[in-house]
Amino acid sequence: MTFEPAEDHIVVLESFADPITAHLAKSRLEAEQIPCFLTNENLVSLNRLYGPASGGVRLHVREQDVAAAVEILRYETVPMTASRAEDEPQPDIVHCPRCDSTDVAFGPATRNTYSFPMLMLSVLLGYPLRGKRYHCFHCRHEFKRSEVENL
Repeated sequence: MTFEPAEDHIVVLESFADPITAHLAKSRLEAEQIPCFLTNENLVSLNRLYGPASGGVRLHVREQDVAAAVEILRYETVPMTASRAEDEPQPDIVHCPRCDSTDVAFGPATRNTYSFPMLMLSVLLGYPLRGKRYHCFHCRHEFKRSEVENL
């Protein structure tokens, strides 16, 4: 009498554009005790242009686990990032104190804004040292953050 193991047919459950998303889906299935594996992961990782041509990163499961795996991945979406955009704090919008424009950027000052110690250090080093300030592109006014907070 010979023992013949039952053949498990392996099928492609889903194809992903990037390896990270595929690993997240694989982890979800493994957490539910569904054995699975990925193929084409290294090919897509090396060059993103090969992804569409090769069919992306493929998630394989046994044929008997397809229905359960589809249900798990259907109701538990695989996120692309760890946090949602609405969870992130919105940056403060800085308004120009002169014209109230929001077309403002922070960077090196374009006009001479020397204090006495900065002037002395610039003379000793031989090149100008300028502080950073906010610059309004609408009226060309430069200001510090403290000027905005005092208004």
